[in-house]
Formats: sequence, structure tokens, C-alpha cells
Amino acid sequence: MGGHRYTYFCQAEPKLSKLDRFLLSPSFINRFPNTSVTALPRELSDHCPVLLRSTADYGKTPFRLFNSWMMRDEFELIVSHAWSSFVGYGAPDSYLAAKLKYLKNEIKRWRAFDFPNEVAELKRLKQRIHAFDLEAESRELNGCKLSERQDGLQKIAEIERMALDDLKQKARIKWVVDGDENTRFFHGFMNNNR
Repeated sequence: MGGHRYTYFCQAEPKLSKLDRFLLSPSFINRFPNTSVTALPRELSDHCPVLLRSTADYGKTPFRLFNSWMMRDEFELIVSHAWSSFVGYGAPDSYLAAKLKYLKNEIKRWRAFDFPNEVAELKRLKQRIHAFDLEAESRELNGCKLSERQDGLQKIAEIERMALDDLKQKARIKWVVDGDENTRFFHGFMNNNR
């Protein structure tokens, strides 16, 4: 057991005991051999919370396709190129599965290359806008610099809008997975306000 050595602290007389434990079957231990137990710090209670953690491998994380990716110019080119360049064989269902897997890998490769470039571009644009703003404090900007600043602001807004769309979609996915756990609280809060 990691963390604290004892799980119970008697308040009346300073006495430490190891009371809280897990009861496991041998089949559980055989199935999850890397399981560990940790006694977390006690805060308000006289017992430590005990955490049973398994480091099981649940496989790869699922592939998610975000709607904002489809609005990018390169996405259609990547998909059409991957779809037409795939060469496979076999039964129609396994051929389609292999083709979709190939398409998924091409999209992942595109995002692995495109996303860092997008972050770097956003940083560069923000630095450029900041430089224009500092320059505008000391003297008036000419028309060329003003139009470049305006184009930069539009590009920043577009990149941030797409990132916000991704966050909204992730939130909706989390909402669907986790469920509507706060509805009772929310309605109670609203009724109290009324």
C-alpha cells in the first residue's frame, strides 16, 4: 500500500490503525496484476480514503473526427487523395474496413502535421499584431500595415473559432458520455431563484 501506512487515526487517544482494506479474489489479481492500493491524505475524516488503481491497457484511444476539420481547405484534398489511392483486396466488407482504416490514418497524419503548424501560425500572427500595436503607439501606421493587421486579426479569429468549435464538440461528446448528472441540481437552483 502506498501513501499513508495507517488508514485510521483515533481522535480520542492518539492511536493509528490499518483498518481500511480491499478484499480481492485471486482471479481479479490474475487479471489485473499491476493493481496498486494508495492511502490518500485524510482531511476532515479520521479515515484515509483508499484508492484501488489498476494500470490495465484498454487499447487505443478512439478516433474522433471534428466538424471544424471538414471546413478546412486541405481536408477534402486529403480525403479524396486517400480514398482514390488506396489499393486493397479481399471480401467487400474487409476491403471497406481496410479502406476506412487507411483513410483514418491519413487524416491522423494530416492533423499531426497540420496542428503544430496552426499553433505556430497563431502565435506568429499574435506577435505580429502586437508589434503593429506597439508601432501604432509611437507613429501612425500606413495603409499597407493597417490592411496586414486587419488580415491578421481575421485569420486569428478564424483559427480561434475553429478551436472553439472543437471544444464545443468535445463538450457535447463528454455530455453524451457522462450523461445529464447536474439536471436535478440545476433545476433546484433555478426553482430557488424563482
